[in-house]
Amino acid sequence: MFVINGADWDFATLTADQIEKLLDQALSFVDVSRSRGEDVVIGDDFQTRAMHGTLSIWDLFGSQSPVHLRRELLQELTAWLATARRYADAPDWPDGIDDSMISIGGVPGLDNPDVTWAHCCMLAGQSAACFTFGESVVAETKTGFGTTRVHFVADETNRTRFWREMIVFHGDSLESLIRHASHAYPRLYFVEGTLQHAGQLGGGYIASKSSVQRALSTLDDWGEWAFTWPPPSLRPNEGEPLNANERPNNQVVRDRFTGFGIDAAPENPNVRNHLASRQAREAFVGTRRLYCEWHVKLEPHRNRIHFHPPVLESDQKVVIGMIHEHLPLP
Repeated sequence: MFVINGADWDFATLTADQIEKLLDQALSFVDVSRSRGEDVVIGDDFQTRAMHGTLSIWDLFGSQSPVHLRRELLQELTAWLATARRYADAPDWPDGIDDSMISIGGVPGLDNPDVTWAHCCMLAGQSAACFTFGESVVAETKTGFGTTRVHFVADETNRTRFWREMIVFHGDSLESLIRHASHAYPRLYFVEGTLQHAGQLGGGYIASKSSVQRALSTLDDWGEWAFTWPPPSLRPNEGEPLNANERPNNQVVRDRFTGFGIDAAPENPNVRNHLASRQAREAFVGTRRLYCEWHVKLEPHRNRIHFHPPVLESDQKVVIGMIHEHLPLP
């Protein structure tokens, strides 16, 4: 859950262009949240609170507004806020919510019911963060009810950071990984049942959980780039490609993954030519059969994550085909 931090929505000193940029940022965040099934909630006073002098969000688009904002923004805000859920409408309120006075990042005595809601949800063991226009930070929060840490999220990088930390927050178990994977690794396509098989890794999932999560994070963050960005760059922003239409070869892709901190490589050619070995590495995405020869080595001689480069059928996401102690070899 993401709580809109209404205290950020103070536009009194901003130009129209600056306000529009922030509204675009918020609407984009809401759109991505909806596409991933992530709740975004608002406070009771969000649509009536003063955001520019005495003007509410709706007044900013009225004839008396000192700023002139794009009319399509009004349409997009209307579409969002007409159906936006208020956190106060939740059937079960977390304990401690009656007192909205909160200390945020060491600043005491703040009356902020929005952040207090996220704070109390976290104390109750529920995943909650705040969407912010400020810098993405993780701040210690304190009320009379307790102390915890709340994520203030402004961008997609820190959205996934929040969800990855929720894997640990909720027990760091295989069940927690499965529950949060689609949010923590949104640019990966998991073949059905693959994550469950992580429990069959040598030594069990718990023994390899850090390596598994590091590998999945790297593939989510950089996998699509590693397979598609033209050579010779081994890291983003390392220079312009010599040929924008050239695809990186396997060695370049391997070197890129090495630079990102994981040991990933394709199988030797004889594995593809061996029927049983090839079939053990095949997975379906829709009706397309993929040979997942690329694999991350979690340990030198066992425990692999097999994956395939992005394809149209996976919506250009890296495909995680299987997680296994050791698939058969010729």
